Amino acid sequence: MRRGPVGSAGLLVLLVAVSAGAQISPGPLSRVHAELEGSASCLRCHDSSRGVATEKCLACHKALQLRIAAGRGLHARPDYGDCKHCHVEHQGRDFELVYWGQQGRRGFDHALTGHRLEGRHAPLACERCHRPPVYVGASTACGACHADEHRGQFKGRACSDCHGQVAWKPAAGFDHARTRWPLSGRHAGVACDRCHGRRQPDPAQPGKTFVAFRTVAGSDCVGCHEDIHRGRLGTGCGSCHTMLSWHGRPTGGFDHARTRYPLEGRHAAVACERCHPPGRPLRVAFRYCTDCHRDPHAGEPARTVEAGRCERCHDVNGYRPARFGVEEHARTAYPLTGAHLAVACDACHKTAERAPGVAMPLRLAARRCAECHADPHHGELARLVERSGCEVCHRVESWRQVAFDHGSTGYALDGRHGTVGCNGCHLPPRGSGPAVLRFTGLKRACESCHRDAHAGQFAAGGATACERCHGTVAMRPARFDHQRDSRYALDGAHARLACAACHRSESRAEASFVRYKPLPITCSGCHGPTGRPAKGEQP
Repeated sequence: MRRGPVGSAGLLVLLVAVSAGAQISPGPLSRVHAELEGSASCLRCHDSSRGVATEKCLACHKALQLRIAAGRGLHARPDYGDCKHCHVEHQGRDFELVYWGQQGRRGFDHALTGHRLEGRHAPLACERCHRPPVYVGASTACGACHADEHRGQFKGRACSDCHGQVAWKPAAGFDHARTRWPLSGRHAGVACDRCHGRRQPDPAQPGKTFVAFRTVAGSDCVGCHEDIHRGRLGTGCGSCHTMLSWHGRPTGGFDHARTRYPLEGRHAAVACERCHPPGRPLRVAFRYCTDCHRDPHAGEPARTVEAGRCERCHDVNGYRPARFGVEEHARTAYPLTGAHLAVACDACHKTAERAPGVAMPLRLAARRCAECHADPHHGELARLVERSGCEVCHRVESWRQVAFDHGSTGYALDGRHGTVGCNGCHLPPRGSGPAVLRFTGLKRACESCHRDAHAGQFAAGGATACERCHGTVAMRPARFDHQRDSRYALDGAHARLACAACHRSESRAEASFVRYKPLPITCSGCHGPTGRPAKGEQP
């Protein structure tokens, strides 16, 4: 609160009237000081030389004088020791007698009083606590404003020991560990009203109830929990169970290792009721795994040397992976090799339609590739596979690892043909997927795969024998001999000419080719009627 602008001379002065001996008051006093009205009482508050005297105010307000002497409250501060700076009189009967400064009453910093308003208290209106508007000496104890919700159950304890000023719940300062019943294990996460949910009628306030905290039974487990053993094991639950979890394997004094069947591996994490259902005897059979577990193999291993004991392949650490590995599989009728070594067991040992109750059949009749794998050739090579199997082309290390002898087809791959991938010639038929390759019925002539670069100039009987000039290693150089294979032997200056000097490129139907035949073989056919090369031509 800031100081007011009113000085000692302006607060209350004795005015000498113009008329002889007449004294006029600056204005009516407030209602609380109305009894001091009149000139005869002026010196009860004012000093003839100093105006309003603080010690005269405190002579009447003795309670405030004691607080100042004790150093308590706002008025004990040195900057608030002069009464007239905040309390202005002669403003009329209805004046509040407090000058709050330009910030007003709502802007007053309550921390100056020594009691800071925090949390939910900070936005409260002044009159919520100062009723009637008496600002000095108001109690700061919680019970001065709030009713005791606990009805004296926690006498000697301050509300602030458990509760804060932001909200009544949760009681952030309360620590159950300091009570007679510290919470641990699963109890630590239980909501308060699970144990303290019973309300009792308030004898002092008919129709009102309160939560009874100190009447909760907590001396033993059965005080709150039902004994599912019906007293057969006594009331000392802690001999088997702890507060961490009632269900599952007891983590307390009960040790299953002392029984005839110690719990190991995955069994150690199994809940007790999975083997010991409620209402059933505690003693259970455990000679064979199938005493508790369903046989997923429908008795198939019973014909083995171990008479079907699960321990041959599995252990208590987990059903998967099985201990039946590559070495064991090598002793079966189908040893695993190549890429089959990386295949998961259930990729081959699937539930069979002929045995719907079998989760994983072990004995399989399949021995050939087609019995497990789809035919990517759609029967096109059925006769070859039937005779020699898929191994005639593929290897078990990888399907894409092909080792087929193409010479056995009567069309050996040599030269550049040997470097071409299978799908370079064995293209899928029109309308089929890209994975469907065609292997039979393919033509062997060059033009069935390659475009005739000579536009039919060397065709004979509707076909061109490319091998007359070209080999499979490269298109060039050719095996063509101009002296032997043409009508026009090259000699003299003609032998030095480049092929393109006579064989020029032409275009037909948007295709380019080199003209080889027919060409003129007379001098005038190339050099003109004079017998000399045309201008710009080479001889």
